[in-house]
Amino acid sequence: MAEFTQADMDWLSGPHVTRAWFGEFDLPTGVRYLHNGVGEVEVEGQTYVGVTDPVGGLLVGISAVEDPRFGQAAKVDIILSGVNVEFFKSVKRDARAIEGRSATLRFGAFDPETGQIKLFKSMFPGKMSAPTLHRQGVGTRYVGLTVESFWEAQNFPFGGKWNDADQRRRFPGDKGLQFVGVKTAEKWN
Repeated sequence: MAEFTQADMDWLSGPHVTRAWFGEFDLPTGVRYLHNGVGEVEVEGQTYVGVTDPVGGLLVGISAVEDPRFGQAAKVDIILSGVNVEFFKSVKRDARAIEGRSATLRFGAFDPETGQIKLFKSMFPGKMSAPTLHRQGVGTRYVGLTVESFWEAQNFPFGGKWNDADQRRRFPGDKGLQFVGVKTAEKWN
């Protein structure tokens, strides 16, 4: 996670601050640099393309990054509403290829009067889940994508047994579980 200095916090608490989210997505067609605004923005030598198109009806919603509860990984939900049929079909076609690929969300804050970016911090490195497709009737279509933190798979079992044979298979020479499941008896002299 990015750390904010006291100077950053002072600037962010000012009266005229505008924020935007910037994403680096490793898609099957190549790495794409996108932001949730309109038009192209160049930051640190990289051009980010805006995904929102208010005239065409394409809007982007990004959920808040919240501290997860114990035993749960943090995630960010991204919703693209108003997508056209071609885009909807392409996401459906590439859904399996998208799942598990890397994505990094960056937080950008800029001065709305000058348009100059003052802060640009990498906030959320993670992996993309399989996109979800939603449609209702003829005119409502939206695509959901979740970026999960690198802790996403920590609650799954390791795929083995807690016995000596499996432990030695995983870690040759380890004797840590050699007495698991063995009946013992103490003898007092």
